[in-house]
Amino acid sequence: MPRVKQFDEEEVLQKAVLIFWRKGYYNTSIQDLVDFLGVNRASLYNTFGGKKKLFDKAFEQYRKVNHEGFTNFLNTQENVKDALRMVFTKIINDDCSDKDRKGCLIANTTTELLPTDKKLQKLITQHKLNTEKAFFDLLSRGVKKGQISKDTDLETISRLLYTLMTGLRVVSKTKPTFEESMTSVEAVLELLD
Repeated sequence: MPRVKQFDEEEVLQKAVLIFWRKGYYNTSIQDLVDFLGVNRASLYNTFGGKKKLFDKAFEQYRKVNHEGFTNFLNTQENVKDALRMVFTKIINDDCSDKDRKGCLIANTTTELLPTDKKLQKLITQHKLNTEKAFFDLLSRGVKKGQISKDTDLETISRLLYTLMTGLRVVSKTKPTFEESMTSVEAVLELLD
């Protein structure tokens, strides 16, 4: 008779996001996963297929949840600069208040596993394009509302905003102050004047 699972897969997946986010893929051992997730090795392999498949599922969940929240927020905003300031303020506040200074799982994975992991390369490239599109859509609405000059190169600014977002998450690990990080944000926002 097959054994019944004694754990909630979704809860285990959320915990997996956290340990991979804290330690990275390579620094997280199978024993770390067993101990942190509270799942035995056999269940880990039977349910998730091993460390790499668990990481891939955890990464995809993190990416999906974060992107949905990000785009839903931007889609409800009326003022472009206020929306961007709020996005970056939240990122910087989150990073400054995180005692572990984890940064962003996507940025961490980019620096740890690319370019060797081709599957993740595609996912992260798609994430970059989706994020840039969300910025572009917000900026386009700003042009229509007269908040941004119609002569602004929206594609370039969208790419710059993505680069700034990713860079802030990486640099947060060096423990800059909130004010130091916000000066970079304000400098980029001036490009919209």
